[in-house]
Amino acid sequence: MVVSAQSRGVIALIIVSFSVAVLLLYSKVHPSSPVTIVTINSVNHIFVGASTTSSSTPPPISTMTSTTPPTFTLSNNITIPSIGLGSASGVAYPHILHAIEVGYRFIDTAQSSRWGYRESDVGLAVHEAKLRYEDWIVTSSSSSSSNGEGGSKERDYVFVQTKIHPEDLGYHSTKQALQLSLERLHVTTLDSVLIHKPHCWEGICAHEPEGTWHDAWEVLQEAMDDGIVRAIGMCDVDERLLGQMLSKRIGPMVIQNWFDPFHQDKAFRQTLDDYNRQNPPNKQILYQGYSTLGSQWFHHKGYTQNPVLHSPILQNIASKYGAMVPQVVIQWATRQGVMVLPASTNPSHQESNLDSYFFTLSEEEMQIINDMDGNLPQPENASQKDKHPDEVAMEFVNHVDGVVDVYWVPPTNEGDGGIDDETSHVHVGKMNGMGDVLRLTSYHGHAFVFKDGGSAVNEIVESSTGRKMLNMHVVDKLLGSEQQHEIDDRSDEEL
Repeated sequence: MVVSAQSRGVIALIIVSFSVAVLLLYSKVHPSSPVTIVTINSVNHIFVGASTTSSSTPPPISTMTSTTPPTFTLSNNITIPSIGLGSASGVAYPHILHAIEVGYRFIDTAQSSRWGYRESDVGLAVHEAKLRYEDWIVTSSSSSSSNGEGGSKERDYVFVQTKIHPEDLGYHSTKQALQLSLERLHVTTLDSVLIHKPHCWEGICAHEPEGTWHDAWEVLQEAMDDGIVRAIGMCDVDERLLGQMLSKRIGPMVIQNWFDPFHQDKAFRQTLDDYNRQNPPNKQILYQGYSTLGSQWFHHKGYTQNPVLHSPILQNIASKYGAMVPQVVIQWATRQGVMVLPASTNPSHQESNLDSYFFTLSEEEMQIINDMDGNLPQPENASQKDKHPDEVAMEFVNHVDGVVDVYWVPPTNEGDGGIDDETSHVHVGKMNGMGDVLRLTSYHGHAFVFKDGGSAVNEIVESSTGRKMLNMHVVDKLLGSEQQHEIDDRSDEEL
């Protein structure tokens, strides 16, 4: 028997109507189990289950249904999804284009190609998809503000967030970096710009920056004033740094920190949640998590396999729902008000990450994952990667009654550079008073110099040139894999 398309439509409508009636009757019998009916691509999806709104979710996060992720409204009235595509780790043009096609509307990139980012590829993909902010705004009706998103047309563009490399900190350097991102992303307005790291340290900068994050922030504030940038923020922020940022004329709208089930950044997140609860919507700050699926442990913390993806606890929860571990982690994180940015070059992984709400974690399961914080097990079938034979864990202790700035001295190159070439020194940290400790990972033969940082704790360090050298130290692996060096004033000696 051949059934016409019209007949099939009538049959489908009868089935859906009957299902709705049954479930509404069910909800009367079981009032504690709400019924959610969500239309996606003109198809009604009906779910019965526990409420998905977590009591710990901060006010800025919207209520989440069983099938759709929550959204976040930034302090300037811009609404963004809580799941974005991270684009480090080799994510390139075709991967970005596929992500856009399957529904991603937030892409996190950066200027640093050394860290696996391809900012130009992001710009090309979004431009060719005709889904830049300016593509949308041209065809949209009037906006409620220069930066916000009023008007009647439904938002449909890809929000792109980029980051300034710490070696480009400084007023003029940051201005040039912004211009570079505008060109690479093929835009006249940058959706969001973060400072990638608040300062340089050994190994991440090819040269000492012109200035500090304070100088870079001044540029970002001016760019906000001029409408060149719509949102600003920083990565790797602690409570002290947050306090300094909040004292600026324009405070941060986005903070991006390392966050995963074993590293939940609870103290800082509590500080941020308290701030958000005490302030109006136009002062809210979004918390983004990077490496939420555990890549930090594998790539940077010495584990031979990813402990998040291989966690028996998370695997058991995932199997209960026919889900994958990343989907469990993504739902757990976003329900707590954390935006996630999983990177993937795999099309099916991109799609499944976006589809993390076809099930609902119970409050008990949410708490089980919360309790994983700091309880990182060593996998039975894996051990930590062997350290580099020249690696040394250094601890510098300030014995000077004042501020000490610490500089790494890059290796000499054909007689150039070295201790005497102050312009090559890379600022790696500051000790603000006697007894302060600076810890870092170094290697055999690395040289450091310690200079008078002045009397002001928050004094901006523009250059090591002309500063009094107090001390120096060359790392020697023969003294052990963990070493301590005390910094005292030896400026009257020949160093």
